[in-house]
Amino acid sequence: MAIVVQFIKEYAQWVYGVCALIALWYLRASLLARRDRRYAVFSLEREAALNRTYGAWTVAIVLLVVIGAIYFLSTVVSDAVAPLVEAENTPTPPAQQVVQVTPQPTLPLPEALLETPTPTPTPTRAATPRPSPTQAKPTVPTPTAAAPAVQAPSCPDPRAIITAPGINQRVSGMVPIMGTAASDKFQYYKLEFGAGINPGVWSYFAGGEKSVRGGQLGTLNSGSLAPGPYTIRVVVVDTTGNYAPPCQTVVIIN
Repeated sequence: MAIVVQFIKEYAQWVYGVCALIALWYLRASLLARRDRRYAVFSLEREAALNRTYGAWTVAIVLLVVIGAIYFLSTVVSDAVAPLVEAENTPTPPAQQVVQVTPQPTLPLPEALLETPTPTPTPTRAATPRPSPTQAKPTVPTPTAAAPAVQAPSCPDPRAIITAPGINQRVSGMVPIMGTAASDKFQYYKLEFGAGINPGVWSYFAGGEKSVRGGQLGTLNSGSLAPGPYTIRVVVVDTTGNYAPPCQTVVIIN
């Protein structure tokens, strides 16, 4: 436990920085949701913007709790466990063993051994081993990770279809969204995007009150977004307030 508290104290500044970045991101999401709610025409859009605002405030409260816990551990708890950490890091000197050596009496050598001359060895030339030919090992190419293949979006309802861009397609700049948005009691359609593969927050960026069949539904300005995967969906709403199952695609912004 003392080691964990010491680790949190050493990296507390990094945790504060990460929490600040996350807070800035959700502050931006809250401002965008407030703007969308102000300019929303339909109640469905206003409700979605209000939910995004509540989500941003929830994350802000969680960040405050995390920062408070890190501050408590890195100040109060760290000072309390500091003696334990120093005691664990202090090395214990090994015990020294004293070895007593008993002197042995020296015996005189016989005279025959003292007078025997020591033969001088004749140096011999060692044979040099013949080098054997070596075969070069073939170079095995290192496999490289292949980029995910672009696939056509799978749309559950023919009233809401996205034909381009495809799933896992890399995009940049102004991205046209192609597809179909039409129904028997058509009222309007809207295009939304969210960060990641399964977004928790959706943002409106285009739409219309006229049906579209096999044409351009809108344009996504990817230059204002951070690089990474984003999910795009089209929602078609009829005059009764119901809407068909949305069609989604995932793009990777460079």
